[in-house]
Amino acid sequence: MKISVITVAYQSAKTLEHTLQSVREQDYKNIEHIVIDGGSDDGTLEILQKYDADILWVSEPDRGIYDAMNKGIQMATG
Repeated sequence: MKISVITVAYQSAKTLEHTLQSVREQDYKNIEHIVIDGGSDDGTLEILQKYDADILWVSEPDRGIYDAMNKGIQMATG
């Protein structure tokens, strides 16, 4: 069974890498990690690019946290 983990972020450079590492280190291997960023300009994009091979991500303006969550749900396959 595939598990989808959706992380919603905005201006999250200080905490995002820890979150990405935490999901990456889980014992269960069939995890799809989706990050929806609201168009941050604080270094979040550079972190997303660093983990590009391990995650699915989008960085674009949205209409708030619930819009971002819905984008993630639509991308999820788990």
